[in-house]
Formats: sequence, C-alpha cells, structure tokens
Amino acid sequence: MQSGLSQCTPTGGGISDLTGEAFFNYGSVSGSFNTKNRTSMTVGQMVTGDYFNQKNKGTFGFWGRFLKPPTAPVVTATEGDLLDRIQLNWEVNPFSPEVQSFKIYRASGGFNFIYLDLVDKNTRSYNDFNVIAGTNYTYAIRGVNGYGEGLPGTAIGFQVPNGVATGWMRTQNGNPVTNALVSLSPMQGYSAKFGLTDGATATADAATTGGNFLPTTAAENWSLTFWTKTQSIVGTARVLDINTVLVSPLANGMSISVPGATLAGDFATGAADDWHHTALTFSNGQYRLYLDGVLVALKSGTPVTASGTLNFNAKTNASGQWAGNLDELRIYHRRLDELDLVDVMSGTASSLTPNLKYYWKMDEGAGTKTFDILRRDKLYFCGAKFDAIHPPVATSATTNDDGYYRIEGAYYGTGTTFLATPKKNFYAHRALKLLRDEGGHATLPDFKLTQKSTIEVWVNQSEPNNDETILAKKWGAGGDKQFALHTQAGEIKVTLNGGTSGFGPLGLGCHLLALTIDSTNTSTEIEVFKEGTSVGSHSFPVMDGDMSNPDYPWFVGGIVGSTACFSAV
Repeated sequence: MQSGLSQCTPTGGGISDLTGEAFFNYGSVSGSFNTKNRTSMTVGQMVTGDYFNQKNKGTFGFWGRFLKPPTAPVVTATEGDLLDRIQLNWEVNPFSPEVQSFKIYRASGGFNFIYLDLVDKNTRSYNDFNVIAGTNYTYAIRGVNGYGEGLPGTAIGFQVPNGVATGWMRTQNGNPVTNALVSLSPMQGYSAKFGLTDGATATADAATTGGNFLPTTAAENWSLTFWTKTQSIVGTARVLDINTVLVSPLANGMSISVPGATLAGDFATGAADDWHHTALTFSNGQYRLYLDGVLVALKSGTPVTASGTLNFNAKTNASGQWAGNLDELRIYHRRLDELDLVDVMSGTASSLTPNLKYYWKMDEGAGTKTFDILRRDKLYFCGAKFDAIHPPVATSATTNDDGYYRIEGAYYGTGTTFLATPKKNFYAHRALKLLRDEGGHATLPDFKLTQKSTIEVWVNQSEPNNDETILAKKWGAGGDKQFALHTQAGEIKVTLNGGTSGFGPLGLGCHLLALTIDSTNTSTEIEVFKEGTSVGSHSFPVMDGDMSNPDYPWFVGGIVGSTACFSAV
C-alpha cells in the first residue's frame, strides 16, 4: 500500500544482487555457480559456432555467449557521503564474457560522456577528485575485451554543496558593520517533495545530543522550525513527528500536539498552497507556535520525555496522508522569538549559528538522503524526492562584531557570477525588547500630562501568564501618587492612586493600546482603546497633579510591584 516506504534504505544501500541463468536437464546443469565457484558442462550440443551475413554476424551454441563484449556491470556512486571526492564501486555479472579492462566515463548536465580512465580487470573501485560540490555527475563503466566495449553500467554521484563565501563590511570611516545580513543571488536550492505514500526518517546523534533531538528537561529551551508547501491532505495527516511532538497540516494552517497541550492556528497571509513557515518553541514550561513569524498560540505543557526518532508523512503511522514540499528543517537548543524568526525565515544558517544542533537544507538535489550540515547526520528518504522549487530563503550570513561574514552551502560553480547584497535592520526600525527574567526596563524623561491627555503604546507581550508593567510613574511628595498600565494574567490593567480596574485580555501578537485621561471633574475618567476600539472605561480617584516629578522617571517594562519601577533617581 505504501510503496514509497520500500525505497527507504537507512543502511545506505549497496551493490544489487547479481543475476544469471542455470539450465537443469535430467540431472545435469549448465552455468551453475555459487559464491566461490562456477562450473559449466555441455552435453549433446555444439560447443560454439559462427554465422554471418551481409548485415550481421554472431555465434551459436552454449559457449557462444562468451564470444562477445562484456555485459553491463552493476555500478554505485557515493551520494554526498565523502567530503573530498566521489567514489565508484562496481561488480561484474558472473555470466558476463571475459573482462580484460574497464573504461570509466563521466557526464554532467546531460549525457555527453567524456573518457576519464582505463583500469585493469581486477579493479572494482575508482575515486574522482576532480569534481565540483553541488554538481550531479552521471558515471558510466564499460567492460572491455577482445570483442569490444560492452554495455555501460551507470550511476549518479555527487558531493554535498560545500562552498563558502567570506568577506567583510566596513563604513567609509573604516568601522565594522555588525549584525548586517549578507545574501547571495541568484537564489538557489532544492526542497524535499513528498507524495501521499512517501516518508523519511532520521535518528538523533547519540554522541553529541545524547540520542535526543530535543532536550528532555524543563530547564532547557528548544525550537523547531521548517518551511512547508502543501499540495493535498487526505484524512488526519501528519507532516512530521519527533516522538511526542506531532505536527499535523490543516486546511490553511498547522496543528501541533505536544505533551500536555495542542497548539493550532491559521496562516495569516497567502494561499493554503503557498510556502509557509512554522516554528515551535519551548521555554519555562510554555509552548509557542509561530506561523509565518506571527505568534498564533501559547499554552503551558510538560517537557518531552524522549525524542530520538524523526519521521515524516507516511513514516509517522498517521491514519491520513499529506503531499507537499518541506525545506529548511532546523532544531535549536534555545528559544527563538519574533526578532530571531525574521532572520531565520529570510536566510540560511551555518555551522557557526549559536545553539543550532540540526539543520537539513535539502539541497543535495539527487539521491535518497540529505545531510545535516553540522555533523552530516543522514535523513533518509523513503520515496521522497528532491524538487527544484524552494522557499524564499537566501543563502546568507550575518556579520560578526568585526564586520566579517561567512556564508556556507554556496555552490554556484566555476565561472558563475553571483552578487553579495548586504542589508541592515537598524534599531530605529525595531521595537524595544524587554526580558522579564532579566528585569528588563527602560526610563523616559519626565514630562507633564494635561487634564485631558492620551497615551498610546504598541505592546507585544510574549508572557501573557505573568504580571508585567507596560508603563509606570510616581509623582507627588515623596512619590505618594502612582499610575501604572500593566497586565495581570494576560488582562489589561490600569492602576491610579490606589484604584485598579481591568479592561479585558491583551491577547497574542502586537496590539495598539490608547488611554484617554480626563481629570477635569472630581474624578479621573480613563477609557482604554485596543486597535481603536473601546474596551471599557473606569472612574478613578482624581489624578491630582500633572504626574510630573523629576525624582521619579517614567518606567517602561519591569515587573509589577517591583521597586525598580518606581525608584527615585
């Protein structure tokens, strides 16, 4: 039923079984052989004879088969297994006519074979060092004897793309440009294409990651990211699983089951059959699901207990089937957030990327397996194939503190022109990132509020279960008056002079909050707007003043109730 699974060869394959003929006739045998010996006997027929006419010539009789060129040998070539060469291995059919030598040919980009070498009849292996990584070569080996060259045995071999582009970026004054993204063009690469009955499988590296793809303790963070392009879904399908982490495709989104929770969401933009990016993170007992870089679900759960096997589609034993493309599969042993995902989605990673533990680029282009770029761990295809279409991920790298960059996995080949394009996301174009665990906060210069004022702020809270300050201020004699815009268990809260009121959940993602303050009467009326829509109003004790006090700055971030939020200068 799942024919593609029969093609899965985790051992790496090998020489196919050799075949021949044996004739049994009343207790006698001709052409019989075993692993050590071959014996032939002829009774009652002509040993050999010749015939010819104006167009053809040939032989007849049992031994006539040996009076012609050799049969095609069985050939295999390494598919990315070796870093510095392609190795050929071959065997000769035991029933082949005599082989006196072998001729080796090679073709790339077509079938215009060129002659490489002539080796003796006892040679069964050949190493080709004069190759370009990322190029697929077709090899042909022909046996030669006194009757000519025989039919070719062929195989495809290649080296995994391993080109490296390095450089540096400086300003006109000679200062290094740090944290700039340098991308190569034209874009290149492949993806893994799965049919409904195709699968793939991999096993975690025992020596490096303890036999688990994902950490198994609550204290350790991790992230799983990949691109998919869905063609069709039949029943309850599954794109991949890592033991208890089960990733299932939806009609226009993704659902992931983890220990203790299920997270699901829809893709915000694009059609269902476009390329979409999925990221799952685990940190501090919370799982987060990002689709196309947007946080769509957050739930508490328990750590994975085992993660030693990675299976795809038909290998997951799901009741349904999925067909589509998958690319850029990465596993980090750290938590990625929205700012990290911007770079993850736009460019490739490298062996120097911090805390990157597994990374399959799917760029081999041929063969039955793909290699992790860090330790060359193999992901075996079980019917899946390489496809020339790929997501919009550029071969790229980020400059370090000295302005140098190192781009891995480039394979443009000899004589090919490519362009390296730098891009810098300056901090003025980004939000202020505050980490609760580090007590992250910032201060603003002291300023006054009129009796009728409006405060606006964009907020993206990634820890909705915690109590966190958004904006806070103290004023008055000794700082006896207090204002705070904060969250409590994910709910918007406003505190003013001892009174506190809630205004509904903040929710995932970025939100624009606006507070209108009116203290022209005996009380202070505060109305809260979320994305321009009122979510409630409340009458607080009179504000009594303009909130100005140079001894107590405005605080952005921090933890509710922390003295840091209301410390005197």
